[in-house]
Amino acid sequence: MAPSGRALIHSLLHRSSIAFMLLVTTLLVASWLLIEDGTHGLRQAALAQATQASARAALAVKDELQPAEARLMQAQREGRPGPGVAMAVLPPDVTATLSGAEAGQLRFWPLPRGGGAPPEVLAFLVPAQPGAATPMLRIPVATLESLLAPPPGTALRLVTGLGTELAAAGTPGDVTASLWVREGALRVDASATPARMSLAVLLIPFFGLGTLGFIFRRHLQRTDRVELKLTALRGSLARHAAQLSVNEARMRLSQNERLAAERRQQSLVEAWPVPVALLDPEGKLSAWNESFEALLPPETLRRDLPSGMLTRHLDIRAPGKDNGRRGPGNRPRVRSISMADGSRLLEALPDAPAKGLDEARLLCREEMLALAPQLREAVRLGDGAAARRQAHAMRGLAANFGLSALVPVLQALETAAAAPQMAGLDSALAAFEGEFDAALRQLGSATA
Repeated sequence: MAPSGRALIHSLLHRSSIAFMLLVTTLLVASWLLIEDGTHGLRQAALAQATQASARAALAVKDELQPAEARLMQAQREGRPGPGVAMAVLPPDVTATLSGAEAGQLRFWPLPRGGGAPPEVLAFLVPAQPGAATPMLRIPVATLESLLAPPPGTALRLVTGLGTELAAAGTPGDVTASLWVREGALRVDASATPARMSLAVLLIPFFGLGTLGFIFRRHLQRTDRVELKLTALRGSLARHAAQLSVNEARMRLSQNERLAAERRQQSLVEAWPVPVALLDPEGKLSAWNESFEALLPPETLRRDLPSGMLTRHLDIRAPGKDNGRRGPGNRPRVRSISMADGSRLLEALPDAPAKGLDEARLLCREEMLALAPQLREAVRLGDGAAARRQAHAMRGLAANFGLSALVPVLQALETAAAAPQMAGLDSALAAFEGEFDAALRQLGSATA
């Protein structure tokens, strides 16, 4: 089995590894030369394949064009059209490409496609003078492509002397070869993709390095016992360190679980709808919400406060043993609720409602119902000042009657109405609509 990477690096850096380093260098150089030679051979094989393909295609195209050239020459000698040959003046764009060409030379030009007709190539003889009529004939591109017929792994292109492609077949490769069918007028470009290097050749350096490393490592194991003992000692220390890490991780997990439990308890207490405090199973104060803190003198509450010191500031009598209300200076009335884990909740009991409070809430409800349409209309018209006034008035009512969920929503609506371009006003109104019905129900009314 080959050694691990760390052991191999350690072997390479050993003080007696000069000979081993020479072996490794020789192996790498020999592997590089072998791979480079193989790659060059594969490219040469691909080049030979491309050259053979271009030669075969050039001969086929040349044989096909000889009769066409003979007909063009005959029409030029007779000065009149022949079978399949027309006498016409070349288009200006074709004439512009004939600079320096000798009269009577055979040239080719791809005709533009149009009307759904199959593509064609124009074969013509260079006229003696620009603008003079010259014989020409059309050759279908499909005929030229059928002559190319590239073998598997190669691609062939038939191009003019100016590099304009007339026909193509096959998938292009990395190695190219060209052969002229007509010098300066028509040539065949062939390309081929070299075969891939064998995977076994690419793995030779890795197998060689692994074998040399394994041999050298066995040599070190026989000659350097002290280092092996130190390695075993390092492993033992690492295991002890790992065990310490596991123990530390367990302690942190236990601590995290305890903190998570405390956070859950704190979240429960903060979400409680009335003032409440939580006593742990040992009878010590562990959590409370802000509304409970407001019932007691400042700086009275602290974590781990014994229940005896806490109940000195509370009234835990049954509801039937007092007058139902807390007068000036009286202690807050609470009731104790036992939990499954042995902890207790001290929940504040609401005071008896004052005389006339129901009538005041009904009046607040009617005022809310009167102001809400005005607020919606101001938002719809984009009147920020009016929306801010209506929201401010409703926020005062909500604060006075304990509608704690509606107060921050109206505050956000006021802020949005005062913001530049009233950004976020629509979303603030939507949040208000979501809390408005609940506020009306809290006042003792049906949904608006």
